[in-house]
Amino acid sequence: MNIKKTTDELLKILQNKENIQDYMDENSDEMLDVDLSEYLEQMLEKYNITKNEAIKRSELDQIYAYQIFSGVKSNPSRDKLIQLIFGIGLELKDAQRLLRIGKAGELYSRSRRDSIIIFAVNKGLDIDKCDDLLFEMNERTIISE
Repeated sequence: MNIKKTTDELLKILQNKENIQDYMDENSDEMLDVDLSEYLEQMLEKYNITKNEAIKRSELDQIYAYQIFSGVKSNPSRDKLIQLIFGIGLELKDAQRLLRIGKAGELYSRSRRDSIIIFAVNKGLDIDKCDDLLFEMNERTIISE
């Protein structure tokens, strides 16, 4: 899937349509119709990392992580998805898309906590270093104890 229009462009088109079916027909290749487990598999391939290594690096419970990857756990929490972002080593663009597909809300640079996470993603830090930064800045850490 190759996204060609920005979200703002799609919104303007949608607001000017009289018929939703016309909008859907004309923009079907712009929709995020991939499911979470499929996208995760794509990211493993793109970043050339095994599922086992990604799970290990994410510090998620192995059984829980496999349930996410298999689609059994279809609505993991935002923090669990963030753990997978660090586990796979996603760049910010792919991380934001993972959060959108997982219906967990993108990282928001006006949020202190999210800003720290964005910083850590952009610097290629691991989950532990990100949690250290969050702790030092008096923000809730990602990994649950």
